[in-house]
Parts: sequence; C-alpha cells; structure tokens
Amino acid sequence: MPSYYFPGLNKLAREDTIWLENEEFHHLKVTKRRQQEPILLNSGAGFLARAELLSITSRAACLKILETTEVQPPEHPFAIAFSLLKNRHDELLVEKCTELGATKFFPMQTQYSVRQGGSNTVERFARLALAAVKQCDNPWLPGVNPVLNLEEALREIDRQGFTPVLCSERRDGVWIWQAGLDSSARPCFLIGPEGGWGEAEYGLFTGLRSITLGSLITRAETAAIAAAAQWVAYANQAKTMGTT
Repeated sequence: MPSYYFPGLNKLAREDTIWLENEEFHHLKVTKRRQQEPILLNSGAGFLARAELLSITSRAACLKILETTEVQPPEHPFAIAFSLLKNRHDELLVEKCTELGATKFFPMQTQYSVRQGGSNTVERFARLALAAVKQCDNPWLPGVNPVLNLEEALREIDRQGFTPVLCSERRDGVWIWQAGLDSSARPCFLIGPEGGWGEAEYGLFTGLRSITLGSLITRAETAAIAAAAQWVAYANQAKTMGTT
C-alpha cells in the first residue's frame, strides 16, 4: 500500500500515538482513509511502521503505532549522474530510478545541456524522490546532490565513494556484466544529454569503465532507467550465483 512520510520512526514504539499533519495529512485525506484502517508510515531513513487511524480533525490525523520494522540499507547501492533534460524528462528519470532503488542523484550541467538549473531544481527532484519512495514502500530516501558541472560532479562522485561508469552512446559492446563490476562496486552511471557528450568531456572519462545499454540509441531518461534496472538484475544475480 502507499505509505506516508514520517521522519523519526526509530524513536517510536508499539502503542505510541502520533499526529500526521501538513502535506502528509492532505495525502491521507485525498486517499480517504477510514478509522481503524491499517496505514503504512515511512521514515525515509530505514524504518517502516504499521499504524491505525484513531481520529481525524480538519488539520491532522491521530495514529497509533502497531509495529515498527527496521530495514537494512540497500545491498547494492548505485547512483545516477545525469545532465538536466528538456521538458522535465529528468523528473521521470528521478521518479523511476528511485523506484528501482537508486541511493543518490547527481544532476549535472554539461556542454550540450538544453537548460540551466534553477533555484528550486534540487528541491523539485527531492520532492519527486520522496513521492516515489512512498509509492513503492522504499524506506531509504535517495539524496539529491546540488547541480554541478561535469568535472565537479566526477570529483564529488568519487568523494562520496561511488565508481563512475560511463553509459556510452558509442556502443563499444561492453555490457554491464562484462565491465569488471562486482555487486559491492557502488556504481554511479553517467547519463549524457540528448545531444551526447562533447569531445572535451570525453577527455574527462579517460580510465573510466564504459558500458553499452542496448543495440539502439535511447532517450537519456530511458538510458538511466535501463542502467538502473540492469544493475539491480546483475548485482542480485551475481550474489545469488556466488560469482562475486
């Protein structure tokens, strides 16, 4: 079932009561929850809780905690670094990659980016990520990095412990399972703009792993979703087969 965001679930115990307010209360009203119906709460930091609706006022809902569950961090974390896209296609990218388990986003300004980041760009991506974790009951809310240029982003990706992996439009034939990654690699998939990478930008990729995502050229948001899905499948298969 869709969940409601409530930070601090780690401090609550069975039978505790809480008040759901503001945007989450509005969400609850829109979904027309009834008293004594089960409600799922999501901390965004590794905790889920089942709760019961006790009462509702014009501004808040009173809930009783039935049980809390701690969920371990993702076993195979990955990040997506992407150029800002036109027509807000990057919103779809953030939403779907969050549903697939992305743990970090690095929005970038690149040579062929078609738009500039605005004052609310990061906040907008963060709101989309929050809506996605609530929808898919993912208790780990991904972080969204400030918009950086490509060179700065590569340094930040490394600083945060991710391995940059170039998703190449040049189709060099190296698939994700051939790229020398193991399930503990913490990859950050680099997704270029619709116009591709510039030649000077390719110079920054020297020494990086490079993979192909398919036999056809895709839109940037499709490439990001494909990279996320392929990594989830590969990392989990590698663990199951005992090959890493």
